[in-house]
Amino acid sequence: MKFNDTVFNTIDNGIIILDKNLNILAWNRWLEIRTNILKDEIENKNICKEFPYIDEKKLKRKVKAALVTKNPSYFNVDPHKHLIKIKINSINANYDFMQQDVTIVPYDLDKEIVCLYIYDKTALREINLKLERANKELIDLTNKDYLTKVYNRRYFNEYSEKALELAKRNKQDISIIAIDIDRFKKINDTYGHNVGDEVLIEVANIFRSSIRKSDIVARFGGEEFIILLINAKLDEATTIAEKMRVKIEDTIIKVENKEVDITASFGVATVNQKNNETIETTLKRADDLLYIAKKHGRNEVVNSL
Repeated sequence: MKFNDTVFNTIDNGIIILDKNLNILAWNRWLEIRTNILKDEIENKNICKEFPYIDEKKLKRKVKAALVTKNPSYFNVDPHKHLIKIKINSINANYDFMQQDVTIVPYDLDKEIVCLYIYDKTALREINLKLERANKELIDLTNKDYLTKVYNRRYFNEYSEKALELAKRNKQDISIIAIDIDRFKKINDTYGHNVGDEVLIEVANIFRSSIRKSDIVARFGGEEFIILLINAKLDEATTIAEKMRVKIEDTIIKVENKEVDITASFGVATVNQKNNETIETTLKRADDLLYIAKKHGRNEVVNSL
């Protein structure tokens, strides 16, 4: 089949001519350059046999739609964002392969032939990806503690109120764990604030690794942390707190030729929904229980007054 060579081979996007059985009738110069596959090597071959990662059923469906409706159809190339793998040779690229949009248009209705236009969208997607990352960093700066990377008090207050309303609708329990690192001032005074920061980071990592995705941990200031547990009764929350207490007790921070032992005290309370208890009131109870643990000698979990 003959095509307009000037347009076909100078246009700045890939063009593939297919019949209804997905056989390649034409392959333009743009594709030759970027895939290193010459048209003589690929024409009259089935595109899905040459590129078996293509979703054959979907492509046939889209080709048929273009021929039946006599209108363009758009081939969704998610999740990998490409129809034909074209390697990107840039060390700074975020993608291994060219990101593409694909439009299928009727070319010859009588012969049941379509034209596939492949557009290079890599640059646009790179920009969008950078914007998404920048937005995420901005959100993290707003919602997270700069040192430990757990949430801050402001975000905890916003999230916990929404979580409580959802828990009420779903008839679920919400528990709060208040935590304070024992003798933290002494650690700072003895070993310096750099070691104190390392202790805070290590403890925060233990909290993060001990909870579910639906739960959140926040730094309330200094050495105090708060954990919100969704759909967790008092005994379940207490078990989680005890596991974290043991992990912290077993953690040793090494400073030059010295080892710093750390422990933490915990107070655990569950929102009393029957009495319409608020997050603030439950948090106050958990905090009171925490200081009872401190008075008992520290390194303890307390869940009842």
